[in-house]
Amino acid sequence: MQRGKYLEKNINKVCKYIESIGGFAYKMQPLRTQEGVYISGEPFDYIVVLPDYKAVFDAKEVKTNKWHIVPKDIKQCNEMKKCKNAGFRAYFIFYTNGEVKTLDVDYVISILKSDKKTIDLSNATEWDLIKYLKEKRTNE
Repeated sequence: MQRGKYLEKNINKVCKYIESIGGFAYKMQPLRTQEGVYISGEPFDYIVVLPDYKAVFDAKEVKTNKWHIVPKDIKQCNEMKKCKNAGFRAYFIFYTNGEVKTLDVDYVISILKSDKKTIDLSNATEWDLIKYLKEKRTNE
C-alpha cells in the first residue's frame, strides 16, 4: 500500500464514525509545496469533538519502531499542549510495523525535556478510537 494510505484510510474511517454518532471530526489543511514542504497553516492534523470526548492529534508514519523528532514536531507538541490545557486530549498517532499506536503529548514533552530527539515507540499503546468510543457508550 502507498506510504501513508493505510493510516489515512484508518483515520478517515474514525472520522466518519464520529460524524455518524453526531460528533465533529476535521482534518486540518496546511499549505504545502508540491513536494510536501510545510509553508503555513494548521499546527496539527486532526480535531475531534464529541460531548464526552475532545481531542487533537497528529498522524505520523514511521518505518521503524523509533520516531526521530524534527523541529516541526516540537511546534506541534507546543500547540497540542495548549489544547490539552484547555481540556482536550492531545496525542500523536503512529503507523509502524503494521500497527497504529499512540503517545500522549505530555509523554512526548517529557522525553524532549530530557534532551532526547528519538522516541522508542515500543512504549506506545494501541490506537483504536472507534472501539474506545463504542465501549464507552456501552458502559454508560
